[in-house]
Amino acid sequence: METKGRVVVIGSGTAGLAAARSLVSAKWDVTTIERDRVGGTCLWYGCMPKKALYNAARARRGAERAEMFGLTPAEEYDWQSVLAWKWHAQETYAGDQEANATERGIRVVRGDARFTDIERITVDGTTLPFDHAVIATGSRPVLPPVPGIELADTSIDALSYPEVPATMLVVGGGYIGMELAAVYAAFGTEITLVTSGARPLSNLDPDTSAVAVTRLARTGATICTRCRLTELGGTPGALAATFTDAEGRSHSGTWERVLVATGRAPGVDGLALDVAGVEVDSGGRIVHDGYLRTTNPAVWVAGDAAGGMMQTPVANYEGQTVAASIDSGSPRMPDYSAVPTCVFTTPQLGQAGITEAEARRQGIAVDVHTQAFEFLGAAIIEDERDGFVKLIFAEDDGRLLGAHIAGPTASDLAYAMSIAIRHGATRETLQGTIGIHPAYNEALNWAAW
Repeated sequence: METKGRVVVIGSGTAGLAAARSLVSAKWDVTTIERDRVGGTCLWYGCMPKKALYNAARARRGAERAEMFGLTPAEEYDWQSVLAWKWHAQETYAGDQEANATERGIRVVRGDARFTDIERITVDGTTLPFDHAVIATGSRPVLPPVPGIELADTSIDALSYPEVPATMLVVGGGYIGMELAAVYAAFGTEITLVTSGARPLSNLDPDTSAVAVTRLARTGATICTRCRLTELGGTPGALAATFTDAEGRSHSGTWERVLVATGRAPGVDGLALDVAGVEVDSGGRIVHDGYLRTTNPAVWVAGDAAGGMMQTPVANYEGQTVAASIDSGSPRMPDYSAVPTCVFTTPQLGQAGITEAEARRQGIAVDVHTQAFEFLGAAIIEDERDGFVKLIFAEDDGRLLGAHIAGPTASDLAYAMSIAIRHGATRETLQGTIGIHPAYNEALNWAAW
């Protein structure tokens, strides 16, 4: 069958498969190179297993509160069954990723990819010429350069602990650290969390992040801000860690597990990008324009490898956008405005659009409206009354600029608010859109008044 040209996609995660599927449907000859499991980080080492553990932890917390609702509380759990459910959820969602790709007409090649010049890639000695290439190699955990760091776990390890640890030090107050801390706290682990920032989840609205921090502290967790890990030692199961606070004081202790969740970096090592004419910046990130095109116009980048918003839906969108650019011959500009995100802590923290602080940094005068869940019917029924909705409106024309939500269904509410922001909804729009009673979306309407 005649094709439009040859495309080689390096990586078969969300971004890579999105690009490959779109391009093969548009009659391009597509080869995908994968060194690990087809499906990528989200499916095997990230979102899916983490959310499965989150759901189990939520059920565990619900069981502990059962007496409040007139039920007999459950005190025991079977961790091996929890892990079995995690794998079941992953495998059910995944299906046979490689077979699905092959059935669509995507050629899957196993091995390590390496550029040999500006229009060729080799995989374990086999040369693949291309008209276009897409780098979609995902990201990898970043470990701080401190003595003994090889003793620490990463998020990948923490998704498959054979037993629930009695104690755990979590280094990092971002979404990965906070999510996993909440999961293991629900199963009885004594958590100590240290973060170099002034507060955990510093990229979120401070009021929403405070709800999750307070909930975690209620489990007995110790949270240390403005602290940095300086050394690890000891032996597996009895790890000695030392960290230093903002005043330079040293603190130490011993934990069964030390989880380091200090961020992720694009996984682009070993590709010989210089040979392909693909430049990287001083931090090792691929240099690209606003169209996700690298300094070699035939080579594109998408997903975590692009170094932007490391979110699975964004990776999918970028893969599709790059495919559209290649197929049309006219670069498409990705639109990241109002991308909804959610941190699956306790409770969920969802957001879309900008924060109040960001609006003020941009010189935008805003009206801020907050609706607490204290008297919300759904929250009273479920005893989730510490949540709330915060809506950011432009003062001049009432446009919705941002939404920040702490509560059990924040992920779904954030998506609804993303649609509203993208389509120019105003305060008046939300005032006139009636919510469902008793449900959490009712708070979106109430907050607009």
